[in-house]
Amino acid sequence: MDSKLIFRLKEFYILETFQVAFYNAQANSATDEYYKAAFDKMVQIEQGHADYFADIINRANEEVPSVAGSVFQLAGSFVGETVESIGQHSTCKLGVLLENKAMDAYRKFINEAKEKEYLVIKATLMEYLLDEEFHTFWLRDYMNKHPN
Repeated sequence: MDSKLIFRLKEFYILETFQVAFYNAQANSATDEYYKAAFDKMVQIEQGHADYFADIINRANEEVPSVAGSVFQLAGSFVGETVESIGQHSTCKLGVLLENKAMDAYRKFINEAKEKEYLVIKATLMEYLLDEEFHTFWLRDYMNKHPN
C-alpha cells in the first residue's frame, strides 16, 4: 500500500476519533433522552468509521495513531463539556462544523480514488460520506427546532 494512501487513512482515523470523542461527551452530558440517543447513535457510527480505517492501517502493517486517540479524547471531552454548558444549539452548531470538515475530506478522497488501489475503498468512503451528511441534517434540524 502506498505511503500517500496510508497517510490519508491515518488522517481519516484521527478525524473520526475526534468526532467519536466529541459526540461521546455530548451523549454523556445530555439530559434530553432523544438528544442523548442521537449522539449515542452518532458515536456508534463514527466509531465504526474509525475502526474501519484502523483495520486497514493494521493490515498494511502500519501503526495506528494511538497518541492522537488520547489527545482527541481529552479534547473532545473538554470541547463537549464547554459547548454543552452554553447550550444544545451551540453543540449542534459545532457538530455541523465537524461534519462539514469530514464531508469535505471524504469528497476529496473520493475524487482521488481513481487508482486501482483506492477503488477497493471508494464504495465505503461514499457510504461514510452519506453517514456524515445524515448527521449534518439531524444536527441542523435539531438546532433549528431548539434555537437556544
